[in-house]
Amino acid sequence: SAARGGVRGQKLIDAAPPTVKVSPGSKFSVVIEPRVDSGREFLRRFLSENEDWVRNLLQTKGAVLLRGFDVPTAKEFNNVLPMQLGSDTKKGLLFDIIYKTIIASVFTLFRDLGNIDPGRRMDMGAGGRIQVLAPPSDCIQGPHQESLTLATRLSQRYIAFHCETQPQERGETAIFDTHAAYEELDDDLRQLLKTHYWNFRDVNGKPTSDLIPCVVAHDDQQKPCIQVYAFGEMGETAAEVAREVLGRDNLRPDPYLYGVTSFTLRNKERGKEREMTMNERRRLMKALYKSSELCAWRKNDILLLDNVSVAHGRMDGRGPRRINFCGTVVRVVPSLFFSFFFFFR
Repeated sequence: SAARGGVRGQKLIDAAPPTVKVSPGSKFSVVIEPRVDSGREFLRRFLSENEDWVRNLLQTKGAVLLRGFDVPTAKEFNNVLPMQLGSDTKKGLLFDIIYKTIIASVFTLFRDLGNIDPGRRMDMGAGGRIQVLAPPSDCIQGPHQESLTLATRLSQRYIAFHCETQPQERGETAIFDTHAAYEELDDDLRQLLKTHYWNFRDVNGKPTSDLIPCVVAHDDQQKPCIQVYAFGEMGETAAEVAREVLGRDNLRPDPYLYGVTSFTLRNKERGKEREMTMNERRRLMKALYKSSELCAWRKNDILLLDNVSVAHGRMDGRGPRRINFCGTVVRVVPSLFFSFFFFFR
């Protein structure tokens, strides 16, 4: 929604530090650019000195794109942004992160596009786990919040992406305003999601360990936000709807299932399970794609996302593309996530 954040969001934009300019993205995100030539030290200092402002802007708008900063490699990304996110010596820095060591376990490199081999390979490399994904270039990820199938969400309250190599063609990351999508839904579908959990099934057809509410309350004015993990069966629906809404006839679902094949809905009060009809699935995906924007990557871009109010998914493209990823941990995780996950219980 163009008006996401309302008066509060505009006040934050108006209060931008003088060293940067802030402009609107194509729909709900905001873009921060330096007003002067900048390097790694400039970004490090900017994030440290303006921690509260950046955090509040991200929490209000859901997506913040840092563009034009000189952060060309994964190593520098790991030394600049995650250092601010994860310092264990300066508690209370950006996003209230306290454990730098978490970066070693979640720092990930994605090589996403330009291959026809739908295989997946895991290696260990400098900086932590390196994950290489090689889906066909016309495949897309459905909308999802990171690590949604786990109730702890691996404590990834905010996530960050960094573009080391931009694609030759397309290769965007779609981002989804899940509160705006909730507002798009008809009353019957809102009620269904508010009163049910996702009960995901793994690649063996067995239920995963955690029930996940379909809608949670965001800590910014308790706005209801759809929680979604559109892989497997739902990924097929997502690709179908994306073809229609985005006008890209070639789109297919990512062949990698990310641990999920199917799901049922479980009623919160009675515990009764039911299937989600194809009509309901399509309507849900349509609301999400209508509330989305595409982040077209440029080298050095850093995209910060609120992992509750914004979902994301890789789009199709051609040519080499390298996006570095990290998730971040917040203090007092149990109570924070308890309020999210059980608001509608």
